[in-house]
Amino acid sequence: MEQKSSTQQQDQPHHKIMGLSVDRQDPHLPSVELSLSVLNGLEDVAATKLPRLLVDVAANISYRIGSGYLTISIPRDDPRPSTSSNSDSTSDSAFKGRKTSIAVALVDLVQHPPLPVFAAYVSIGDIVVPHALFKAPKDLLAYAMNGFKHLRTDSIAHNADDTGARIYKDSPATDLGLRWQDALSVLRLVSPAIEERLSRANQESQGSGASDGNSVCFRASFDRGDVQHKGVRSQDLAAALGGLTGDVFPSWKVNLKEFDIEVIGRWIQEDLGEFEFKSPRDQEATHKRARLDSSALSDGQSSQEGLRMQVGMALPLKLSTCPYRFRPMDGRTSLKIEIAYTLLVFAGPKPGDVVVDMCSGVGTIPIVGAAHYPESFFVGFEIVPYNVEKAAQNAREMMERVDKERLLSRPSHSRPSLFLGDAKAVCWRSGSVDLIISDLPWGQRENSHLYNCKLYPRLVKEMIRLLKVNGRAVVVTGERKLLQRQLDAPFARSYLQVVRKREIAIGFKVMVFELLRVCKVE
Repeated sequence: MEQKSSTQQQDQPHHKIMGLSVDRQDPHLPSVELSLSVLNGLEDVAATKLPRLLVDVAANISYRIGSGYLTISIPRDDPRPSTSSNSDSTSDSAFKGRKTSIAVALVDLVQHPPLPVFAAYVSIGDIVVPHALFKAPKDLLAYAMNGFKHLRTDSIAHNADDTGARIYKDSPATDLGLRWQDALSVLRLVSPAIEERLSRANQESQGSGASDGNSVCFRASFDRGDVQHKGVRSQDLAAALGGLTGDVFPSWKVNLKEFDIEVIGRWIQEDLGEFEFKSPRDQEATHKRARLDSSALSDGQSSQEGLRMQVGMALPLKLSTCPYRFRPMDGRTSLKIEIAYTLLVFAGPKPGDVVVDMCSGVGTIPIVGAAHYPESFFVGFEIVPYNVEKAAQNAREMMERVDKERLLSRPSHSRPSLFLGDAKAVCWRSGSVDLIISDLPWGQRENSHLYNCKLYPRLVKEMIRLLKVNGRAVVVTGERKLLQRQLDAPFARSYLQVVRKREIAIGFKVMVFELLRVCKVE
């Protein structure tokens, strides 16, 4: 009997995936569409740092420059057609193997999120908001608060007392087609805590009713991006999404701080060009995608009929436990670690390069650079003594965590060199720097515009002096016009060429300049 029991257990394989048990016999692993929040303006750079596990299972990876998101489509079935007449058992084995690969990739994304990613969610579908409603704030708000249902307007006969107001009446119930259960199945897979909470709440609801302690808590949020809808706040649309979620799951409770599940909405900015980082791997998959697109258009999903609002459920990414995201001391205007890393990837330091941050603040750029590019030499200069002390503490504690995390897989990282110094007069010999990466002073928290008008010419002159010929500078500033005037000035235009400029959003719209140091052009 013991042997039979053992055999039965072997016939039902389970795979341990990074601490989670994934049942390969579970038939419900839906096709998944993920949206990853990354640095707005450098989506193409962030795409290059996606984990290999995720790229391998994805059929399509795309982005829109300026949207701040990567879109990843993971079909349940392998899009590659079978080239041989395999038996049913072989096909079933291949399907189970792919399902396990998808599960591994999703769990890995949650437990080890790539550094350029701020957040991620599983799409549950789109809501098309007609243009006529979007352009009328009161109409849009009424439409949203009515559960995003289509509304009918009845004209009121004009008379002496007529105010011209429109009366809204509910049209027949409209199925929004949102795939709530598909997203929940993904959340159950990647998070044991959510699985336990959902199971417990389900058991309570089937019994005497869910108690407050076992109720699933949720909140809703909305990201409008660059889409302007005056008269309707993002908080209003978030409240409407929360009401919609409450209608679908009446037993769930709203909790804005301690929540189990977050429902997210955002506008799809279809006016931005879409680029593919990874396209479908065969012609059949491409045709399949085209058929899906055409069917969506026939069902009224065309952008000509309205704006698309994508709705999803956030993945519980383990951001706080990642040693690469740890920074004990912040500054008034310090960059987020995710932004600093994306800028470093954009700049692309090479082995042996001397990389300098002329305005290092609390040391974010040189510390993150030393952690991820140990074969380059990173140096930071900061004029404020208190910030240099913070930078030294950050370097010590951040690098200790990184070294502890990677002790078995790579040698100890090189430490950045952090100095108290004036960016306008760096005590280094001329032509000794390969790459400058700096977030220059800008904005009200740093210096006034009049002060920067005096500062920027001296900074540019010092860049020219420090950089080797063919050296580069990648600088971020909100004073884009001021910096451009310095680059166009006679003292700079013969030495610095603008290779490319990219607008990014880091709370404000700022510009990234990539400059190339050249020989003096007569």
